[in-house]
Amino acid sequence: MVAITKNVGAFVTPRPRTTINLMDMPRQWVKRYDLRQKLASMDSRMLRDIGWSVFDARREAAKPFWKA
Repeated sequence: MVAITKNVGAFVTPRPRTTINLMDMPRQWVKRYDLRQKLASMDSRMLRDIGWSVFDARREAAKPFWKA
């Protein structure tokens, strides 16, 4: 599970192995898309609670799912 926090880098998936498994990429994209949709739906109070500004959250939510 990935927590939505600004300082931890929630939208960057750590790579424990050196090879990229192409079958994992769609799963990462779906996870990233879901996290960004949740981030976009949060109000300013919720964003403040997790340490995000409204500007940063909107900018992150506007990114396409394939970009980390």
